[in-house]
Amino acid sequence: MSLLSLGQAALIARQKVAAVSGNTLIYRRGNTTIDLTNLAWTGRTVFASNLEGGARIEFGDRDYLIAVADLTFGEPRTGDRITETVGGVDYTFEVMTPDTGEPSWRFSDQGRTVYRLHTKQVKKSG
Repeated sequence: MSLLSLGQAALIARQKVAAVSGNTLIYRRGNTTIDLTNLAWTGRTVFASNLEGGARIEFGDRDYLIAVADLTFGEPRTGDRITETVGGVDYTFEVMTPDTGEPSWRFSDQGRTVYRLHTKQVKKSG
């Protein structure tokens, strides 16, 4: 393992410690689920639309960063859902393609060890 790989592994471990602690995080594809509690962390990608002669519109809901090794059924897919429980309230986010031409997910690092999933909140319950 190279020094860079060791550093990347240490960074992922540190990010997991600072993960969405205390919140339950369930990743769902169809009827299959993976518990990612304390394994995934959040981020945000701000997308911008600059209309000609108009106002600049910025948007982006929530990104989830997940180590490739933790997403055991393979690469993310558009339509997969993540339910995060915060204070007894379930927030469901769907992996989807932003209206910018960017894909619904990408690798977050050059070593391709972390997925960055672009999501949008589609449901709130509780």
